[in-house]
Amino acid sequence: MTDEDDDLRVVVIEVDDVVERRDPKLPNVWVGVTTRPAEEHAAGLQAGRFKPAWARGRVVQPRLDLAAATPLPAEAAREQEKDIVKELRRQGYTVNRNQQVWRTYVIRLADDAVDDAGAGYVYVGETSRTVEDRLDQHLTGARNSRGKLFSPVVRDHGIGLAPELMTSKVYMSKKQAQKAERRLAERLRKQGFVVEGGH
Repeated sequence: MTDEDDDLRVVVIEVDDVVERRDPKLPNVWVGVTTRPAEEHAAGLQAGRFKPAWARGRVVQPRLDLAAATPLPAEAAREQEKDIVKELRRQGYTVNRNQQVWRTYVIRLADDAVDDAGAGYVYVGETSRTVEDRLDQHLTGARNSRGKLFSPVVRDHGIGLAPELMTSKVYMSKKQAQKAERRLAERLRKQGFVVEGGH
C-alpha cells in the first residue's frame, strides 16, 4: 500500500537549527505528508525510523498549531502541504531547510548617462541572491534559458552598489520584496535621485 492509497495528514514538526534561520525569532520546521498523526511521526523521526533523513534525531516538537491534523485524500493533502509551506515561509519560518530570502538593492549609475542626474542616477531592484551576485548578473549581461537576467541600463552604465542607500532588511517573499522595492524607489525619487527599475 502506498501513500496514494491512504488518506494523508499534513504535519509540521519543529526541528533543531539544521540551517541558519531565515528569521532569528522563528524556528526551522519540517512540513510533510504522512499517514500518521503528527506526534507519532515526530517520535519516529526522533528515533531515526522515518523520513526525512536530515531531520532524524533533531525533533524539538510537533507543531500542532501550524497544521490541521485532518486526514485528507492524497491530492488534497499535497495541495494543503504546498499552501502551508508557502504561508509559513511568508511568515518567516525556515521550512524544509529552504533559507531563501529577498533583499532590495541600489546600484549607482554613471551620472553622465542622463541630462540631469539630480542627487544621483541609480537603479533599484530586489533579489533572492546576494546583492553582489545580482550586481554581477547585471554588469556581465547574464542570461538563462528564459532570457536576460540583467537591465541594459545597468549593464551599460552601472558603476557599483550604493550601500549607503540600501538597508539590511530581508523579506520573506518576493511579493514583500517587490513592495519594498517600489517604496525605496519612490523615497529616492523624493530625495532627488533619478531612479531606474523600482517596478
